[in-house]
Amino acid sequence: MIQPTEEDIALAGEYVLGLLDVAGNVMAEARIATDAAFAKEVEAWRVRLQPMLAGDVDPPARLWDSIEKSIPPEAIQDLGLGKLAFWRTLTGMSVSAAVILGILLLQKPDIESAPTPAKPLIAALSNENRTTSLTASYDETSGRLIVLPVSLDTGKLYPELWIIPADGKARSLGMVDKSSPTAVIIPNDMREFLVSGGTLAITPERAGGAPDGKATGPVIASGKIARL
Repeated sequence: MIQPTEEDIALAGEYVLGLLDVAGNVMAEARIATDAAFAKEVEAWRVRLQPMLAGDVDPPARLWDSIEKSIPPEAIQDLGLGKLAFWRTLTGMSVSAAVILGILLLQKPDIESAPTPAKPLIAALSNENRTTSLTASYDETSGRLIVLPVSLDTGKLYPELWIIPADGKARSLGMVDKSSPTAVIIPNDMREFLVSGGTLAITPERAGGAPDGKATGPVIASGKIARL
């Protein structure tokens, strides 16, 4: 299993602490569903921070001095104390958030020596007025696509997912759930189309999907695929 990067560890900790916005939470949950190493890091943060998550208190002033004194000089030089000053100015900083910063800084030398894992492809699908939205995360290694509906209503019809690559031809990736994450294993002959710059789209279709692989309903949400 590839060791998580510094950014992965920070994201996992912020997710557990509830510091992410709605979009950040959706992205993190997509990573949890597709990336075993990231999911393991999230669980490690839960175990590590459980005693503090029950009730945060304001950090004592001496905590920051202790963190600064325990950071290796080379880490301070590489990261710059500007980052630490930024975190100290955040409104409502809790002991949990302070501790996660200290741990991340202390772990930096080990993290830098680890290989960088391939980042997944993602897409945020929505309509013009943002009343419909979904998030998709694609793991190129396994060919697994995870679709998470945030706000999706197709009435009595069912949402069908499409990939529209550079040639402009829509190809069905199957039906997705209206309210729960859906895992889709992309067939080998379709994986060449799941690349950065392609478009994912949703149309409402009857049970069983569009006949003959041609959409009958309008596109109610779409979004470009990009590298995370």
